[in-house]
Amino acid sequence: MLNVNDFLLNLPLPLLDHWGYIIIFLAAIAEAVPILGTFIPGHTIIILGGFLAKLEIFKLEAVMVAAAAGVVTGDLLAYYIGRKFGYDFIIRYGKYFFLNEEKYQKTKDLVSEHTGKALIIGRFSPFTRALAAFLAGIYKIKFPKFIFYSIVGGVSWSILSVLLGYIMGQGFESAAKYFGRIVLAAIVLIVLIFFVFRMLNKRRQVFVKKHSVYLVLNALSIYIFSKMAEDYFDKEATYRFDLWLNQNIDSIWQPWLNKLMIFITNIFSPESLLVIAILAAIYFFIKKNWYNSVLIFISSAGGLILGAIAKQLINRPRPSESLISETGLSFPSQHAVMALIFFSLVMLIFTKKIKNKLLKSLFIFSNLFLIILVGWSRVYLKVHYFSDVIVGFALGLFWLTFLILVFAIAIKLFKDKKYGKQQQ
Repeated sequence: MLNVNDFLLNLPLPLLDHWGYIIIFLAAIAEAVPILGTFIPGHTIIILGGFLAKLEIFKLEAVMVAAAAGVVTGDLLAYYIGRKFGYDFIIRYGKYFFLNEEKYQKTKDLVSEHTGKALIIGRFSPFTRALAAFLAGIYKIKFPKFIFYSIVGGVSWSILSVLLGYIMGQGFESAAKYFGRIVLAAIVLIVLIFFVFRMLNKRRQVFVKKHSVYLVLNALSIYIFSKMAEDYFDKEATYRFDLWLNQNIDSIWQPWLNKLMIFITNIFSPESLLVIAILAAIYFFIKKNWYNSVLIFISSAGGLILGAIAKQLINRPRPSESLISETGLSFPSQHAVMALIFFSLVMLIFTKKIKNKLLKSLFIFSNLFLIILVGWSRVYLKVHYFSDVIVGFALGLFWLTFLILVFAIAIKLFKDKKYGKQQQ
């Protein structure tokens, strides 16, 4: 049975082994700089560093040093920007990075009256953390005083943030004994997604009723993917079913059925569906239907990229004695990923245009049938295991629903900004 720690440590990505501490260092810098901190979740990455230290992927002391050094460096950079460009920087660019006048004034009063409090205690607030060093530069706080408080606050905050992740990792270790590591990580991700969903909807009223369905499907797809991966590594029920089905599927082989399944798997190959998707994206682009054009292109191309990455991470060999020759890894099925995305997009775009209820039902059923048929052809031909196909469906569903939710957020923010400008 493969130990998941060994799996993580041997990921085919040099990211963790060689660049992990550098990423933590850069993330900590971003956390202290107003503009960079808007786009890079530095605090989350630092906490994650502590979490991975508990899993023995990183060294705890090294994570603390990288985070503390990054925070102090970020403070120095923000302090320099503040001294160099001053308040005009906030006036000119702040509106593009959610730095409004209210946040500025609150931090301004704190920095001017209580520099030490702003750089030490204020470090634990995301608003003051992103602006304190910058405003210290604007008000030309004496550098020795600034650097002293920056080091004290930065080192304290970094150590506590890393330890928070380390404690979370300890809880993860205990819970993993009951749930499994991969499944538990998926549960944490699902909770995080639901939290972000709720927070955004509360603040911006981004989502409508149908988006709740997409959110549930997104969470379900994450769980299915993690459960199938866990079963494969631990050789549990799904893995045993895979082997049984693969060994017995040839008992239903028939010459005519073999030809049909080969035809299905070829005509609906990922490459064929990708070409059709790109042509459709170009068509909608010409028609200036930007939403459909971008959604089709990113979901199709991105889905195949995610599938390729997952294959390398799981590294599962293909079944032997297949009816057709296939190379590469098995988990997940790219046919299943692409079929789910492609035919789901067809349903999303065209179902609402069909007024007749019977025809609409037949149209939906036909697309669902094609998704299942493409997946089954891969199992029938013994080029994929059953779980490879299920995971392919789950990965495609995750990516498509994730994009729909992200697009909903982007459209809402764009409209708010547009109408806000018109009102001004």
